[in-house]
Amino acid sequence: MPLPYPDPELRSSLVHLRKWSHHDLVCIEAASADPTIPQGTTVPADYTEEEGRAFIERQWGRQTSGQGLSLAIADTTTGEAKGLVFLGLGPRRGHCELGYWLIPAARRQGRGTEAIRLVSRWVLTHTEVHRLVAQAVPGNVPSIALLRTLGFSEEGIMRQWLWIEDDVVDVIQFSLLRSDLS
Repeated sequence: MPLPYPDPELRSSLVHLRKWSHHDLVCIEAASADPTIPQGTTVPADYTEEEGRAFIERQWGRQTSGQGLSLAIADTTTGEAKGLVFLGLGPRRGHCELGYWLIPAARRQGRGTEAIRLVSRWVLTHTEVHRLVAQAVPGNVPSIALLRTLGFSEEGIMRQWLWIEDDVVDVIQFSLLRSDLS
């Protein structure tokens, strides 16, 4: 069963999590220019407007196909997209994988922490999902700190799990359970 879009939309004083729009091409262009975002995502490494539109349309298709849900992390004041949060449904009922990124200009301002807090609490309390997992490359100190701050438990190292360029690297797996929220 597909994940529904949150209703009402998730928002705080810092972020508004919403459906992607073709007006968000500036965010996709900035993400494409980042040296790390395109490595572990479907963001095009070589940005064109056509590739940016195709990326946004793929995000819409994730919900309609039942793969999961992709939301833009937008600035609450301006409405401008600054990043992405993805909830991916796998073959196991009640399990969901979390992915996220922010463009460089939006980092270290609390937006990532706030977006992941909002979406993780929502998916674990308003859907069938009872287990949310996330992975971080061991050297990604900000992402590891974000997950720990939000109560995710470190489960261990998944060896040679993620392809980055021409190399396969280890990741640390974290989880947050519905029961962790009480």
